[in-house]
Amino acid sequence: MRGADQLVEQQYAMLLRRDVARLPDLYARDGYYAMPGVTVRPVELPALLRTWTGAFPDLRVDVLGSVRTAGGAAVEQRLTGTHTGVLHTPFGTVAPTGRTVSWEVVDMVRVRRGRIAAWRSYFDWGQLIALLGLHVAGLSRQQAPDRSLPDEPAFTAAPQAVAA
Repeated sequence: MRGADQLVEQQYAMLLRRDVARLPDLYARDGYYAMPGVTVRPVELPALLRTWTGAFPDLRVDVLGSVRTAGGAAVEQRLTGTHTGVLHTPFGTVAPTGRTVSWEVVDMVRVRRGRIAAWRSYFDWGQLIALLGLHVAGLSRQQAPDRSLPDEPAFTAAPQAVAA
């Protein structure tokens, strides 16, 4: 019987090979895959993942860390890709921007009787949209803060007003 380790590795490998047609074989009949704004049955998963590999044809997955148990796994990763195809989101369609972006994702996977019972991918749509250089109506149009480590201690200067 396949454990969480094997199933997670198989799904990542199939995604990176763009061999997603057989992904439903890894899932329990009543299993599901979910990400912010979308939940699909195993039979619908290949189409969903093709939207991502179509939008980011050079998509790469770098595993940053993981915690595994007999009944599942949690995997932290960084996805990197160049947005050269149309991205279909729960908020609408995003035309290619040509930007290369990296964003973090945490996958929580539960396994039952050698099959994936639940795969939940957690990431911040707002962060991804901002990295693509886009703005969502009704949200602030301010530049996202620089998250790199400062050369000097933080808060050495007074905050500057930002014109809208």
